[in-house]
This record gives sequence, structure tokens and C-alpha cells, in this order.
Amino acid sequence: MTAALTILVFIAAFTAMYRASAGSHVAVLAGAAAVMMIGTMSGTYSLRMAVDAIYFETLALIFGMSAISTLLARSGLFVFLAAGTAEHSKGNVTWVLVMMSLVTYVISLTTNNIATMVVVLPITLNICYRMEINPVPLIVAELFAANLGGASTMIGDFPNMIIASAGNLHFNDFISGMMVPCLVLLAGSLLFFETRMDRWSGAVSARYAQVLDQDEVLAPTVDKAMLWTGIWIFGAAVTGFVFAGILNVRPGWIAFIAGLGAMAVGRFKDEDAFHAYGGHDILFFIGLFVMVGGLMAAGILEWMIWLIESVGSRQDGTRAVVLMWVVAGLTLFVGGGTTAAVFAPVAASLSLGYENQASWWAVSLGIMAGSSGALSGATSGSLVMSHYTRFIARHPEMLKAIPSGQGLTHREYMRWAMPLTGLFLLASTIYIAAIAG
Repeated sequence: MTAALTILVFIAAFTAMYRASAGSHVAVLAGAAAVMMIGTMSGTYSLRMAVDAIYFETLALIFGMSAISTLLARSGLFVFLAAGTAEHSKGNVTWVLVMMSLVTYVISLTTNNIATMVVVLPITLNICYRMEINPVPLIVAELFAANLGGASTMIGDFPNMIIASAGNLHFNDFISGMMVPCLVLLAGSLLFFETRMDRWSGAVSARYAQVLDQDEVLAPTVDKAMLWTGIWIFGAAVTGFVFAGILNVRPGWIAFIAGLGAMAVGRFKDEDAFHAYGGHDILFFIGLFVMVGGLMAAGILEWMIWLIESVGSRQDGTRAVVLMWVVAGLTLFVGGGTTAAVFAPVAASLSLGYENQASWWAVSLGIMAGSSGALSGATSGSLVMSHYTRFIARHPEMLKAIPSGQGLTHREYMRWAMPLTGLFLLASTIYIAAIAG
């Protein structure tokens, strides 16, 4: 009965999150309170267990990296990179595809996907508007690049922060375990999109000088003092991450100290400060961790571990691959952060090869693929949809460049994304099977 009620609360919380006007953190915190009530009444889940279920290092990473990313964004660095990349493409659409995807990947190495797409998307839409080309394939390519960038490093997205905390992993572990396969997949995705866009190939817009519409994207201005301070703080944080293992210091607390430095320099105020420090994300993950702790206390995650081990026939490589595909499937519907929180305890319980890291890379690659396969799986999916819709409403003439029925919808996104997601999973299957043994 306790397990059934906990699952129902989990489903209700996420249904409310997607359908209600309240913020996602409100719905998840309410779900956490309900799970605590059920656990307390049944005697299966105490307050101490709920506190133990929270990955405080993940919260420290979110705070620190949010503060640093906000500081760098305020300095104008990210807009400068994106606008400069667009300018140097000289209107050649093949280079627009390659360069905008690469700059999206680079920004996502240190910044969550929502913040990345906030910077890149307006510039992309204006480029496509002025060059009179269909923006949908390029937007899909950028979402893939953002997901790959986030998956490449420990600090690139929230799921990897959870994985780092749960697996006691360091910055260098992600560089060696995730960056190389993600770069290979990025190269494959660029080839995939380039070969399927005949109208883009080699085209040059005669009106490229007008590519940036001033009512959408202002000319980038850089606060040099804030920029250099932000770069020094970020550089110090990365240096700390690299040597954290040698110094026997957890990366989360390095990020926390760096975030305090960014907070002092940025001097963000009032509600803006709460957003700058990742306040809503921290509240969301506190509630999520408490809910997942309730699932563990009810024995649901133990059943999932048994199922994966049964399907995998106790072969390390097979179990890791099964884990990755299950994670990818769930991420399509509930997103990467939730999936990482649910499957981190599962990955920790599976005894796999490659110094027990194959299970973590299976979870990370599964989340990356699932996030790429559908707009519902991407953390920035709703943002991209709403911004695209508003831009088209202001510039209806852009519809001339978009084939009928091929605008940015969930169905059209999946038409582009699903074949490449399948290729990602196949390539990742080979990688995981090889390192798991």
C-alpha cells in the first residue's frame, strides 16, 4: 500500500508540474511533503531518512555554477560569443550550422541548457529570418549540441551534478569518461544535419549584413571588469575541480566557495538574486531528492534494480546497456534531472566494470539521448517552443521559408530528432558495452 501511494504521489506531482501554472518547485515540494506524510504514517520513512536522501553536494554545485554562469552572462560574454560566431559565418549556411552548434556546445560545457538557449536562440532565429531559411533543423541541431555539451562535463547540466555526487566522481572522471564520446557524437550530429539540408548547402545570403534584427538581439556589449573577474573566478573553480581528487576535496564545495565569490562581485539583488543563485532549481531538487528517498524506502528502486539485473542476465555490459536504454526512455517523458535522481541509487547498486564507472556513464548517456529525442525531455524544450512561436507571430513572413506542416512542433522535432537519437543510443551501446566488459 505504501509503495502504491508513493507512486501515485510521484505521478500526481509531475502531472501538476506540467499542467499547473505554479512553478515546478512548488509541485515537487508539495509531493515531497505528501511522501513524508505517507512514510511517517506507515513508519517506513522518517525525517532523518529524508535528509539523508538529499545530495547536498549537488545543491552546492547548482548554487556555485548558477552564480558563476549568471556573472559571465551579465558580463556579455555569451552573447558576444554567439553574435561573433554568426558574424564570422559570413552568411554561408553550412558554416552557420557548424559554428552555431559549436558555440552552443561550448557554452553548455559550463552552463545549463536553458541559459544556453536563451542566448543562442534569438540570434539563430534572426539569422534564419534574414537569410530566408527554415530555422527548425538548426534549432534541433543546437538542442542536440546543448545536450552533448551538458553531458560532457561534471558542471554542464544538473543530471551530471547529481551523478557526480551520487558516484563520488570528480571533474576529471567526466572529462575522460564522457567528453570523448560526446565529441564523437557531436561530429556525427553535424554530419547528419548537413547532409539532410540540401537548400542550406553552400548558400550565401546577399542580405547578411542585416542578419541581426535590433528589436530581437541587441549588439553585444561587454562589461570588461565583470568579464575578467568572472573568468578568474571560473578559472579558479575549474583548477580546483581538476585537483580536487588529489586534494581530497569534493567538487561541490569548491563550486560553493567560487559561487560565494561570484555572489560578492555580482551583487545581485532581491528576486533577481534568488534566480541568479539557482534558488528555484535548488528547491526543486530538494523536493525531488526527498521524493526519491520515499521511493527507496518503499522498496520500489530495489525492484527496479532486480528487474535490470534479471534482464541483463548478470552480465556487466548487458546490464549497463539495459540501464542506459531504460534511462533514455524515461527521460523522454520526465526530463533529465528527475531521471538522474531516480536512477542514481540504481546505478550505485549495480556492480559494473571500468572501476564501477560504466553505470554512471550509462545513466549520463541515456539522459543525453532521451533529452535529445523529444522536446518534453529537453530542459529547454518549452522555452524554445514559446520563443519560436512568439518570433513567428511577430514575423509571419518567415513562414515562407518553412515547408507547410514542418514548423517547430513536438511531432516535427521528433521527425528530425528520433533517427539521430537512435544512432546516439546505438553508438553509446557500443561504448558502454566496451568499457563495462
